[in-house]
Amino acid sequence: MDPNTAAAWRDLYIGLVAAGASLTGLTFVAIALDPHQIERTPLLRLRAANAVWCFVSMMLIGLAVLTPRPFAAVAAAAVGVGGLAGAVLLSFRTIRQRVFQQPHPGATVFRAVGNIFGFVLAGAGGLSLIDVEQGWVFATLALASVIMLSSGIFASWLLVLQIGVPSTEKSKMGRSSPQGGDSGAEQRVSLPVTARRDQP
Repeated sequence: MDPNTAAAWRDLYIGLVAAGASLTGLTFVAIALDPHQIERTPLLRLRAANAVWCFVSMMLIGLAVLTPRPFAAVAAAAVGVGGLAGAVLLSFRTIRQRVFQQPHPGATVFRAVGNIFGFVLAGAGGLSLIDVEQGWVFATLALASVIMLSSGIFASWLLVLQIGVPSTEKSKMGRSSPQGGDSGAEQRVSLPVTARRDQP
């Protein structure tokens, strides 16, 4: 197959679209485990948004490549504008966190630069796909999709781990406190009763 045609990359992008759709659904399932905790915690909201954003972007990239002409130009323009806008927003958020000293565990500069680079590749590849159908354009969009896939999986994994920890601690505390109270109450009640039985 000629790598400069979309048909040569069709199977790869079909797999990326399927993976993006599946992982987006699984991320929503993870969010549904404890939506109130995610709403109260800025870090969990950041990780949930990062995972969904990456998976949906990867899915949109694949759909733009698989869309036939002339509608592919519109989809490619949307991917290009969205990719560059995402890179700008991520850069602004990273700079704001560093300036105002609001670091988040796991949100290192290395990961932020990787996400920004992925969205820049998506923007450049999307805008190039409007007029150009060559192998390097499809390879650029595929690389952007792989970066977003890796970042989204890591963010969703950290999200699930963080959701499970507080609930486990609460359950342990809830189980230990009533038992201690009941045992103390039984001892207090049993002592006077035995004393009264011994008096006659």
